[in-house]
Amino acid sequence: MKKHPKRYHHIYSLTMADIDLQNRMSPMAVLNYFQDAIGRFLAEARVSALDLLEEGATWMITEFHATFADELPSWPGIVSMEVYLSELSTVKAYVDYLIRDVRGNIVVRGTSAWVMMELASRRMIPCHSCQRFVEQYDESNHTPHARYVFPPLQPASGHLSGTHAITQMNTDFNGHVSNREYFRISLSLADLQKKKNHRLRDIHIKFLQETRIGESLRCYQHETEPGALFVQLVKAETGAIVCQLMMQWES
Repeated sequence: MKKHPKRYHHIYSLTMADIDLQNRMSPMAVLNYFQDAIGRFLAEARVSALDLLEEGATWMITEFHATFADELPSWPGIVSMEVYLSELSTVKAYVDYLIRDVRGNIVVRGTSAWVMMELASRRMIPCHSCQRFVEQYDESNHTPHARYVFPPLQPASGHLSGTHAITQMNTDFNGHVSNREYFRISLSLADLQKKKNHRLRDIHIKFLQETRIGESLRCYQHETEPGALFVQLVKAETGAIVCQLMMQWES
């Protein structure tokens, strides 16, 4: 296997909490591993969210994508996570990732987009201004990213499948809902009865607003085509769209 510079690697052991009904690594486990691995990757460069907190700044994820292979690892087993900075624009940083099984086969691949933000003003900070972050970029890892376009559908035109009240269990150290929790909430509220025997192939997530304890999210869903489910999480109090998810199942 070709070794690339400036890529972070970490090995995870699958737990019983990481598998689905077919004893395969679940999509939720992928988001958990991703969040942990990118945190470790940034911590090595001293630019993790906790490091930036001391400087009055933070990271905000704006996009996440995952594509799943036909066969996913089962329990008990191990997977290796590979994380790397793949593109730097003036404001956004793209971090790609690969998950491999014990034989080295890529079972999940994807990308994420991040912005650095001032906590006090909520203004974005150019990523290039943080030298120790820029040092993690290597030209050999460069990957151009096309913008994913979500359907131009209004939430109210879809099916309201449930409401979730935000509790402390959904939040991280910043006090707002963790990015992986939006996916968990969507899976718990969306009507997936027709999808229970199908394999999830692709996820696109766009994060638009923060949500905090005391607020509630309504889940609206649209089946845009066979096997494709578009989910929008909306603040019950204001009607603002917080998160959009497009999930594609095998037909």
